[in-house]
Amino acid sequence: MPREREVRDHLLERLDGPLRAGGLDPTAVGDDLDLLRSGILDSLGLLELIADVNDRFDIEVDFEEVDPEELTVLGPFVRHVAAAAEVRVAPTPDRGGPG
Repeated sequence: MPREREVRDHLLERLDGPLRAGGLDPTAVGDDLDLLRSGILDSLGLLELIADVNDRFDIEVDFEEVDPEELTVLGPFVRHVAAAAEVRVAPTPDRGGPG
């Protein structure tokens, strides 16, 4: 998905300060980084991050479909946001798509 790189880059840019404060290099962070357990974000910070990606990508991400254990992990978070963004821009019959 081409959007995954865009979503990941946006998140890492947004989290640059907290990642560096936690001793992590944003360019070397793995998909398995748990943002909550590592102390990069607290629960309020996670809610702010969700609001940020909703605004940035003009989507309303439904995180109820995500396993709560994965919601705070970078890779699954990125993939879920990217998938929601792809669904939003996919052609539909009422927007000129096939049908």
